Amino acid sequence: MRTVTLQSILLRAWQRVGNDASTISNIPSGAQTMLVAAANDRIADCWEWADWPELMRVESRTVEGNDTTGYFIPSEQVGQTAMGEVFAVYRDNPATHVAPREIGYTLLGDNIRFPEDTDLPTSVYVRYRIRPDTYTASNLTATVPAVIAKAVGLMLSADLLTEDGQLDKALAMEQMAEADLISQRDKYYFQQGQPSMWTARINQY
Repeated sequence: MRTVTLQSILLRAWQRVGNDASTISNIPSGAQTMLVAAANDRIADCWEWADWPELMRVESRTVEGNDTTGYFIPSEQVGQTAMGEVFAVYRDNPATHVAPREIGYTLLGDNIRFPEDTDLPTSVYVRYRIRPDTYTASNLTATVPAVIAKAVGLMLSADLLTEDGQLDKALAMEQMAEADLISQRDKYYFQQGQPSMWTARINQY
């Protein structure tokens, strides 16, 4: 996955609104702290804006439970990556099946829940989005996925302009950010020919 550093995003956002700074150290510490807090919100917004391929995973997960407790998969399992939003559950491995069969499920609390059925496999394949990182001012060299970096920076510039009362310019930055997200998404679907994954939903299992 291509990445850029958080500090490069913050610095560009700071410069874009007319502030003079050649390095991140030129930004006052209080402003850095404010920018990082805003960046966490903006990164989460852009992270969840689309099903970015580099932020998606398809992994085999063990189904837990029994006829008494019901069958489920926790969003956090020992030794596994914590899951964010769940997009699909499959009986077949999407890496080896052109049209993997989907399994019906519901989301309840922090679990993927399945109706009781003895035909439920002991393990299934879950397509999910990984969770965004949480960034701090003490680690500005932490990295952000490149696919959302420009949009995040534009949104941070919008936040700075809003704080300064320049609402028209802030709105323009927000619109530029959305345009960049659309452009990045279109690269996957149109230029690189990556449509949504084909699936075949079957009765429960």
